[in-house]
Amino acid sequence: MHMATQRRTRASKRQGGPVESARSALRLVEIGLDLTLAAVLMVAVLIIGGEVLHEIVVGLQSGSIEAALKILDRVLLLFIIAELIYTLRISLARSQLILEPFLIIGLVAVVRRILIATAQVEQWLVAERDIAPLLYELGALAGLVLSLAIALSLARKHSGRSSDYEAD
Repeated sequence: MHMATQRRTRASKRQGGPVESARSALRLVEIGLDLTLAAVLMVAVLIIGGEVLHEIVVGLQSGSIEAALKILDRVLLLFIIAELIYTLRISLARSQLILEPFLIIGLVAVVRRILIATAQVEQWLVAERDIAPLLYELGALAGLVLSLAIALSLARKHSGRSSDYEAD
C-alpha cells in the first residue's frame, strides 16, 4: 500500500491538482487584465500627448499663464500614466504588487493638484473671491505630501532595497 500512495502523490504533483490549475488560470486572467489596462493607458497617453502638442501651439501664440498651467497639468498627468505603466511592468515581471511605485504616483498626483490650486489662488484673488477653501485644500495637500513622503521612506527602509525596482 505504501507504493500505491507514493505513485498517487507523484501523479498528483505532476498534474498540479485543481488548486494549481486554478492558480494558473487566475494568473493568466491577471496578465490579460494587466495587458488590457496597459493598452488603455497607452491610448490615453496618445490622446493626452496630442492635446499637449495642441496646447503648446496655442500657448506659444497666446503667451498666457493659463496655457502654461494647462500644459504643466497635462504633462504631469502623462507622468502619472507613465508611472502606472511602469508599475504594471514591474507587477508582470515580479508577479507581485510593490508599494513604492504607487506612493510615487500619489506624490506626483498631489504635487499636480498643488500646482493647480496655487494657480487658482491667483485667479481667485484677481476675481476677488474668497480663497479660504483653496487655502484649506493646500494645507491638506501639504499634510498628504508629508504623509506620502514618510510612507515612501518607510517602504524603502523596510524593503531592504533602495529604489532599484526594474522590470527588465
